[in-house]
Amino acid sequence: MTKVNFVTKAGHAQYAWLQPGRPDTAFDAEGKYKTNLILSAQDAAPLVDAIKALRKTSTKFTPKDNVTLPFSVDDETGDVTLKVSSKFQPKYMDAKGNPVPIDQVPLMYSGSTLRLSGAMDAWSKGANRGIALRLGAVQIIDPVSSGGSAGQFDAVDGYEASAETFPGGAADSDDNYDF
Repeated sequence: MTKVNFVTKAGHAQYAWLQPGRPDTAFDAEGKYKTNLILSAQDAAPLVDAIKALRKTSTKFTPKDNVTLPFSVDDETGDVTLKVSSKFQPKYMDAKGNPVPIDQVPLMYSGSTLRLSGAMDAWSKGANRGIALRLGAVQIIDPVSSGGSAGQFDAVDGYEASAETFPGGAADSDDNYDF
């Protein structure tokens, strides 16, 4: 038994590449749908325990093998970051568990609140061994669809940009640059 299904609690996405038809192709020409999911230690504990149990029971490696695990623990906060990915486009569900049509999937950037499901899989490739969390579905609870938050600040005393600072202002002239 090397595959075990999992469902996470709600967590915050980090480095999300989950848009339909737009996998991350930076290191794989075929692309990967992936994200890190940050959970509190309490919310991540059942999944971390299941990963450790798979590590002990898998026939893909021995107890002495150095095995790459799909999570890390933040030393300061104790939060657990899960690393989840798949070559295949996941299914998308709304907060109520209803399927979301591909053309209606909202943008999901870092900070989006999501739940993820899929399968844990022990793998071995040459001298490398590990456990992967393979993404199967994404439940979209609170999508963050904009990286900018400029409109959320209240005015305070301090630095104020002048018209010369912006393109088209006096500071934009080529004569004002010192090369």
